[in-house]
Amino acid sequence: MLRAISALLLFTLFTSAATTPAAEPVFSFTVLEIPDIQRGAGLAIVMRTPSGRTWLYDTGTAHPEKLSSDGWLSNFNAGRDLIAPLLKKEGITRIDGIFISHAHYDHFGGLLWLKDNFPIKLLIDCGYLFHSDLEADYLGTNKDELEHYTRVREEFRARGAYLCATAGETLALDPDLKIEVIAPPKTFFKDPNVPGRPKNDSPSHFLVNANSLMLRIQFGDIVFLLPGDIQTEDIEASLMPFVDKSKLKCHILVAPGHGIHPIPKEFGASTRPEVSIASVFPRYARGIRSTKDLQALGTQTYVTGLHGNVHITTNGKTWQVTTDRDDTTKKPEAAARK
Repeated sequence: MLRAISALLLFTLFTSAATTPAAEPVFSFTVLEIPDIQRGAGLAIVMRTPSGRTWLYDTGTAHPEKLSSDGWLSNFNAGRDLIAPLLKKEGITRIDGIFISHAHYDHFGGLLWLKDNFPIKLLIDCGYLFHSDLEADYLGTNKDELEHYTRVREEFRARGAYLCATAGETLALDPDLKIEVIAPPKTFFKDPNVPGRPKNDSPSHFLVNANSLMLRIQFGDIVFLLPGDIQTEDIEASLMPFVDKSKLKCHILVAPGHGIHPIPKEFGASTRPEVSIASVFPRYARGIRSTKDLQALGTQTYVTGLHGNVHITTNGKTWQVTTDRDDTTKKPEAAARK
């Protein structure tokens, strides 16, 4: 009898385990809210894949400041103050790779702290270097800022932890993801001499933005498009004549240039996102020009300055968006006091 009961128990346990559905694989994608330190707008995205890998696309704002008590402008570094606490909370002890879109402090500043305090296996960027002999070409973007990122890149290269990637490459970095580089080309985008470009928008700003590492990331059937900070004029003059427009179609779009600028019609028609996320602080959040353009396409729009962290989870067929808050219906004064 005891043998029969044991056999029955083993059969019951086996059949129960066999019929219990396996946990559904989920990809998580979080755009962090970067606070307003009166410099740049900031972008930091944390991605987690079912196989347990952690990827970042940009690392948020941090500006070195010798006169600050902790060495950072406004005593803030997004790597230390936002990214590391989030990773620690989720039990993440290393970063598999960091994609840096371009060499402006509001995108790579957090890396300056992370690289000295967190294991990072790989740094990926497009290898773009801006150089000019004209001092005026650096107005608005300090030459030291660009050179600082070059030194960081060389640190990773020296230890064999750097990957340069340009348009047309598929990056086999994660078994759960298909990662394609959409732009820039190997020869990089040049100054298209667009009429009407603001005089204070110097080449060290707009050309570095234009040559952002643009990624198409696919999990299952769901496509995310991360275009970096390429601006309206350069989308129209450089990107659209170059790109395979079918590669722009996406479900989730991170609004180019923090969503501050208008969305060109051809770019909007090609991407037609169902969800867009703009990373910009409350002071600008209500006035950014991409929101109306994207809403006219039927896109659900989110702005970190109004919604806080924007978190997307997907099983590869559907997705769910959750946010920290929703200030879209609040008066600007009330939102500012929060």
